[in-house]
Amino acid sequence: MTRKRRFFQSIRFKLLLVSLALLAIPWAGYRYLQETERFLRQTQETMLLGTAQAVAAILHNSPAMINSTRHTTGDLSGDPLQYVNQLERPIQLDGYTEDWLPYMGNLQRFPEQGEWLFDSILGEYGGYLYLLLRVNDRRVLYHPPGSTRLDQGDYIDLRLESPDGKITRYRIATTSPGWVSAREMPDRSENPLPIGREDRIQGEWQTSENGYTLELRIPRYLIGERIAVTVADLDDTAGALTRHLVSSTGNGQPAPLGRIVRPDPEIGRLIGGLEHENARIWVVNNQRLVLARRGRLQPPETVIENDEPVQFSPLQPLMRLILDQPSAHFQDDFSRSARLGGREIDAALAGQPQSRRRSTTDGRAVILSAAWPIQSSSGVAGAVLVEQTTNRILSLQNQALEQITGITLALFLFIGLAILGFASLLTARIRRLSQRIEKAVTTDGRILGPLTADRSNDEIGDLSHSFSGVLNRLAEYNRYLEAMASRLAHEFRTPLTIVRSSLENLQTDTADGDQQRYILRAQEGIERLGLILHRMREATRLEQQLAQTEMLSFDLGALLDMALEGYGSAFPQVMFQLDRCEGPVIIHGAPDLISQALDKLISNAVDFHQPGTAIQLILKRTDRHHVRLSVRNSGPPLPQGMEQELFSSMVSIRKNSGNEPHLGLGLYLVRLISEFHGGRAEADTLESPSAVEFSLLLPVIPQSR
Repeated sequence: MTRKRRFFQSIRFKLLLVSLALLAIPWAGYRYLQETERFLRQTQETMLLGTAQAVAAILHNSPAMINSTRHTTGDLSGDPLQYVNQLERPIQLDGYTEDWLPYMGNLQRFPEQGEWLFDSILGEYGGYLYLLLRVNDRRVLYHPPGSTRLDQGDYIDLRLESPDGKITRYRIATTSPGWVSAREMPDRSENPLPIGREDRIQGEWQTSENGYTLELRIPRYLIGERIAVTVADLDDTAGALTRHLVSSTGNGQPAPLGRIVRPDPEIGRLIGGLEHENARIWVVNNQRLVLARRGRLQPPETVIENDEPVQFSPLQPLMRLILDQPSAHFQDDFSRSARLGGREIDAALAGQPQSRRRSTTDGRAVILSAAWPIQSSSGVAGAVLVEQTTNRILSLQNQALEQITGITLALFLFIGLAILGFASLLTARIRRLSQRIEKAVTTDGRILGPLTADRSNDEIGDLSHSFSGVLNRLAEYNRYLEAMASRLAHEFRTPLTIVRSSLENLQTDTADGDQQRYILRAQEGIERLGLILHRMREATRLEQQLAQTEMLSFDLGALLDMALEGYGSAFPQVMFQLDRCEGPVIIHGAPDLISQALDKLISNAVDFHQPGTAIQLILKRTDRHHVRLSVRNSGPPLPQGMEQELFSSMVSIRKNSGNEPHLGLGLYLVRLISEFHGGRAEADTLESPSAVEFSLLLPVIPQSR
């Protein structure tokens, strides 16, 4: 009877646990997205390197690159370079650095090593060149009022090359902080007396915490392509020999003029057609000074404000807490840089393309950069740097992961309910099958009637068919057992009648000849009874013998050769033919048992073969691991559907038993022997030629090649 069980012991609960395997979908999706992200980053890196290579090819031997480059890194005789930043708005001359804040990262410090004296930055807007100087001076000495000499305090010297090539020296000195103008000085640096006033060069001088700050505005038409700035720090008014001079272009007196380097419009025009969305292209010379820049990593502010993410799933707030979100609001350290650094730039200037991935200082974005060297006839003239954020890849990854998670949760709920419903239906069908089986069999084991099989084609339907077949076979077997008494009575009746009649005749007939005949008939009956009992015990003895049989390896083909000679002697009226494969057929088993099974098959074939036809013994390999031993004879076909039933116990299809009893145990013994050797027994009716074939499919030991 069906017992009650708890829910966690039921199939429904187990199938519900199986449905938890759906949670592996987000993990698998995440792993897939990681691989996809890696592939997209490699693709992005390849694309950036390709863009950098294309720009470098365009700028190969470009005159603009050659003019802005010191041709050899080891040749210090080349002109020092003074970089000019392109300003977005004019500078208000007030002596303070607020207008310069976006460009403060481009300050150049002098001297470059040791304790610095001043730093400076050049900018250009409209028709003016702007100069910012921040001087580190613990004691600022101003020019004495009324003095005509300009070397009795701290001062700034400007040496400019005019467009026509003339070099002019100007000095800025002041008696107090405030508005200043330049004075033109004679060529001889030791002469402290000015030639005249240059009001076109104006600026503001203001004190600072560490010294003073000077902002100058110089008309662009006064300057050609060269400039030098020298700062004089005078700590003692009593002697000019105590002043400290530091120049932006070297320590020589007079200091050499530096060549002005500014972003080249021609280079910018050349690279303008290769811009990518949210990508930036830099062109630097071999001193890392920026010659051109196009594009931007951040979209315009108006685009950022309008680029709010669309709420397309309720999981988005939760996923935003878990996943890194792309942000257009990040700190771009290189946005206005005048000189670029980094290992990819170093590698490119050494002639090797390279890429690099870096995070911004605020950690809100990851920037991928690729650098490619620009070759010239004299070597590497510079490098191309292409940058782009990975925000697009991260955004696509997050969107895909959100969708996968949402779909997985929906599938989990739907499939979980579906599995729960299916499990309920499944258990109901199993319960009904169990109830039908219990109704088909009584408590004492009697089968009341056939079990109606389920019409479904699934596994439960197969189970129902199996139970139906088992119960039907058990019913047939029970009927056979019930009828076996009459069968045995029929087999025993003839020898018992012979014995009884012989004994009765012995009692009534005293003739010696008749007595001897009756005694022989009685002995024949007794022998027949003994044979019946012997065959009934043969199967039981064989089953017990199998457990004690010693296994060994032997040649099945050689066994058949010897057996064929014995069958020819035992059945001289029957022709035997042997068809075997070449070479030895080694099996692991018991030769006596194989011979016993073969004897049963030969005896069966002799009983049913048509006179005048040969009985064939066939030994063929089916594959490298199996061999088929068949006994084939021409005779009546097997009953349809009984091919495998013949190998069951107490099954016989002989219509006329003759004088010898047949209880249907011979083929049953053949099946036991074949299964003991790891094989199986088969029976089949052949149409062409018309014959009956009984076979043993046995495993063989593969031969080494």
